[in-house]
Amino acid sequence: MVMIKSLYRKLVSEKQRIALHYALYKIEALLLKGDRYECCCYGKSSRRFLSHGNLGLRKNIKCPHCLSLERTRILCMYIKNEVFSDANQQLRVLHFAPVKGLKDFLRNSSQVSDYRDADINPNVATYQVDITQIPYEDNSFDLIICSHILYCVPEDRKDLQEIHRVLRPGGRALIVDTIEGDATRELSHLPKKELQDVYGDEATCRVYGRDITDILGSYGLKARIIDYVKQLSPDFIEKECLSDAFDAEIIDCIKQ
Repeated sequence: MVMIKSLYRKLVSEKQRIALHYALYKIEALLLKGDRYECCCYGKSSRRFLSHGNLGLRKNIKCPHCLSLERTRILCMYIKNEVFSDANQQLRVLHFAPVKGLKDFLRNSSQVSDYRDADINPNVATYQVDITQIPYEDNSFDLIICSHILYCVPEDRKDLQEIHRVLRPGGRALIVDTIEGDATRELSHLPKKELQDVYGDEATCRVYGRDITDILGSYGLKARIIDYVKQLSPDFIEKECLSDAFDAEIIDCIKQ
């Protein structure tokens, strides 16, 4: 099996593998046709959602249409209800590590005038961008989205400086990342196997604590941590499969 996987990776490019991955899920989505659960990112229903998990499978959490997890659907609702409702103009959006469902939602939204999905890996986004060296002018964007990316950036102070630089005054950055305890812990000194086994990603450099608001504040980003699922109705939580939401707190920042 290991040899087959290795040969597959040599013969098929990463971009082709990603396309095949989505194509296979489209077939699975057809097999799961139904109306019990709904995805607010993609606007389609299924009789059940897919299982997912880096540290053990969790059932019924991933949309079969767009592959969004609970945290992505919660973030999507937050943008709809709390960001778009406050905007008095169309927004210029920079979206790091984009997930298909939220990417499609933002790209097609009438509230967005300029949408740029970005990642350091050119195979997963339209624009290849290093978050520590963002190639845009100062004050270029009204909204920046970073979902589970800052924890794996070795020099996270550089990315915070860059986020602040390219946000317009009064612009917002929405950050979703694991938050544990009060104090941020640097972990890059740990062996990769331990990082994979304990945190689900060998690229983990740190786990943020609730002091992330102070860290962001030191870079001119006034931040608050929001557990938005608690503001949603029980019926909506059930329909969107959000009751076991994991790593879904949103850090809403405003550039001072």
